Amino acid sequence: MEYYDIAVFASISMYISQLFSKQGIEHSEFVVWGMFALRFLIRPIGGVVICRYAARHGRKKALVFCNLLTGFATISMALVPIETVGQYVVIVFLILQMIQAFSFGGEYPTLFNYLLCGAKESERSRISSLIVSSSISGVIISLLIVAGLEHQLSEEQMINWGWRIPLLIGVINIIVSLYLRLSLPELPKPEKMTNQPNYNVIAKVFCLSVLAGVIFYVQNLASGILGKAMNIENLALINSSVLVLLIFIFSFVVDKHFSTQKAFKFGAIAMLFLAIPLFALLGSNQFFWQVFAVLGISTLSAIILGNTVAVLWQHSDNHITSLGIGYNIALSIFGGLTPLIVAKAMTYSSAYVGIYLTIASIPSLVVLYSSQPSQTISATKLVKS
Repeated sequence: MEYYDIAVFASISMYISQLFSKQGIEHSEFVVWGMFALRFLIRPIGGVVICRYAARHGRKKALVFCNLLTGFATISMALVPIETVGQYVVIVFLILQMIQAFSFGGEYPTLFNYLLCGAKESERSRISSLIVSSSISGVIISLLIVAGLEHQLSEEQMINWGWRIPLLIGVINIIVSLYLRLSLPELPKPEKMTNQPNYNVIAKVFCLSVLAGVIFYVQNLASGILGKAMNIENLALINSSVLVLLIFIFSFVVDKHFSTQKAFKFGAIAMLFLAIPLFALLGSNQFFWQVFAVLGISTLSAIILGNTVAVLWQHSDNHITSLGIGYNIALSIFGGLTPLIVAKAMTYSSAYVGIYLTIASIPSLVVLYSSQPSQTISATKLVKS
C-alpha cells in the first residue's frame, strides 16, 4: 500500500514540471527527472540506518518508523505553499523526495525479512509476489487516480491545485497502512540476524538485484517512454496490469512445482537469450507482433520479479543490513539511470533496450551458478524459539 506514495510523484511529474516553469525555473522537465534520479542516492543510507535499527530494536518498530517518515514527506508535499517558497520549491520537493527514498531504502529489506523469515518453502513465491505486486499496484493506482482527475479537471486546474489530490489520497493510504502495521506481532529475532556488514552478502545481493531493478523500472516507468516512441497508447498501464496478473499466476505454479531459486534462474536465462528479439518485435509496425512482444516480456519479467524477494532473502543469510546495502546500491544505480538509458536507446531502436536487459541478466546468473542460498531457517524452528 505504501508504495503508492513513492510512485505518485512520477504520475504527477508532468504537472510538477509545469509548476516549476510557472516559478521561472528553466528546463523544468529535466529538473523533475533529475530529482527522480537524485533521490536514489539516499536509498543506501536509508538501508544502512533503518536496517541496523531493525536488527537492534525489531522489524515491526522499523516498519512503523518508515510509515511515519513517508507519511510526513507525503503530506508536506501535498500542502507546500508554492507561491510562498517560489523558486525554492525545487529544493523543498527534493528534500521531501529524499526523505521518502531514505525511508523506502530501509523499509523494503526490512519487509523482506519480516515476511519471509519463518515462511514455509511452499509459500515463499506467493509472499515474494505479494511484496513486488504491491509496489506495482501502487504504480497502477497512481496512474488511474491521475487519469481520473484529468478527466474531471481542466489542465489549468490540475496545474494549480489538482496535483495535490493524489498526494492527499496518499496520506489516507498511510493512515490505513500505519493501523495495519501497529497491529502486527513483533517476531522473535532470528539467531543469525546481524547488523554488521558482510561484503560477500552485499556483493551477491547487489548482483541479484541488478536484473530485477532494471526490469521493474523498464516495465513501470520506462514503459511510458517506450509507448510514446512507438505510438502504443497507455503502454505503461497495460504493462503493469498484465505484469501483476502474471506474477500472481506464476507464484502459485512455482510454490506447487518448483523452488523460487529455480524459477528465478530460468527467468534470468530466458531473459539473457530472448530480451533482444522480444524488444525488437516490440518495435514492429504489426499489432500482432507488438502484443506478442508485450506478453513475452511481461511473462519473463513476472517469473523474475515474482521470485526476486525470496531469492534475495535466501542469499542474505539474515544479514539484514547487508541485504539493505546491496539491494539499495543496485536500485540507486539502475533505478535512477534506467529511464534515461531507455530514452537514449529508443532514439536508435527498441532492440537496444533488449541489449540493456541482456547485459543486466549476467550478474544474477553469475551468482546463481557460483553460490547456493544459505537461508535455511524453517518456520518450525522459529515457532519453537
